[in-house]
Amino acid sequence: MLEYLKRNGQFAVMLLIWLAAGFVHSMAGVAVVTVSILLLKKKEMYSELISGFILILILSDSFKPALHFAKEVKIIYLILLTLFYFFDRKSFKKQDSFFPPFIPFLVWACFQIMRGPEFGVAVQKTISYGLIFLIGPAYSIKLFTDKGTIFIKDHVFLMSFMLAIGLLLFVVANNQVVVGDRYSGVMGNPNAIGLFCMLFFMLIYSAQIKFPGLFTKNEQVLLYGLIAVSVLLSGSRNTIISIGIFLFFSRFYKLSPLLGTAIVILTAIVYQLVVSNLTEILTSLGLAKAMRADTLESGSGRLVAWAWAWKFINADIKNFFLGMGFGFDEYYFIISHHILSKLGHIGGVHNSYLAIWINTGIIGLILWFAAFLRTIIKAIPKAYTALPFMYAILFSAFFEAWLMGSLNPYTITFLFVLCIIYTDSNSFADRKPQTSVLAAEPAAPTALK
Repeated sequence: MLEYLKRNGQFAVMLLIWLAAGFVHSMAGVAVVTVSILLLKKKEMYSELISGFILILILSDSFKPALHFAKEVKIIYLILLTLFYFFDRKSFKKQDSFFPPFIPFLVWACFQIMRGPEFGVAVQKTISYGLIFLIGPAYSIKLFTDKGTIFIKDHVFLMSFMLAIGLLLFVVANNQVVVGDRYSGVMGNPNAIGLFCMLFFMLIYSAQIKFPGLFTKNEQVLLYGLIAVSVLLSGSRNTIISIGIFLFFSRFYKLSPLLGTAIVILTAIVYQLVVSNLTEILTSLGLAKAMRADTLESGSGRLVAWAWAWKFINADIKNFFLGMGFGFDEYYFIISHHILSKLGHIGGVHNSYLAIWINTGIIGLILWFAAFLRTIIKAIPKAYTALPFMYAILFSAFFEAWLMGSLNPYTITFLFVLCIIYTDSNSFADRKPQTSVLAAEPAAPTALK
């Protein structure tokens, strides 16, 4: 971390100024961040631009009044990043093949905007979702090409600072980072910090596997230690199991793709047996309290939410095939709040598949996963962690609706990890094959004898 501060001291000071301005007044924070974005672009500090954006998205997830400026400025930030991308094409010379597969889904989503009751919200959410899938990979791939793995390392250290700050607050100001009896860190709720830690873990692990030696042993201990403590304090079962899935299948796919596939099939066979006896298994292992086994059967209210969403989907053939446009899942659960609260559920749909289905229909769901699967298939030859990453994401998405969101720290981190896996190692600036100078020079003429 000291290494990061040595390289990025001025940027770190800038981030502190953002926070200080936001604490003084929300509008002051918005103004300072906006001016900073323009200054970073003027100096062509693209790595700081994208890392600063993800930091703002993390802060915007919090409900603390002092961080309200982040919720307001993140929209401005996204717009400016998009303008930089379109009006400074010379800085984005490398063609991005990541975004095109998702275009059919986004086009289809645009056609559903008119069906929802909140046209303005649907337009904003559809546009922001499309822009995240455009500029997130575009900036990441540009920085891989221009700066190489040092960009990944710097970004990881910046994000680790956020975890460290949360744990420090847990010690000195416990009430600021605890919701109920669970740890939430600098984010809005315990599941949020758990979800971010899951994605952050896969980011570090995938980068280290692809680029051995990127992090020293001590750095790995520190980074994984911060994640482990944060996850355990949050009590997020989804995160623990998702990371377990990722590590488990990564081990087998490292040995052999065929072995990994065989293990997937075997896991699918024994899955139902394990799930049906999960409470007893956790109790016998002494993990019942830590894993909140008493809420397993009800899914912490999720079963109610899923049943409610499924009822709406099947209520009309148009709901089933077309959906109601971006943002409708949130709207539907808000207007159903009183009924759902009586049934034991507070919150949203808590399932990415159902959220996408409600918003864009079964057609949209198929288009999204076709694009995701196509990207994963292209990434398989470049990283053996591609399929384990997909399995972990698919599991996590079953219990949270984060894949339907755009201006949150999860979707863009998901895209960042996917770009690391998807991008060929030789495309990174510091890993490109070097052409021998001697080989490039013409051979000296042979002397006549």
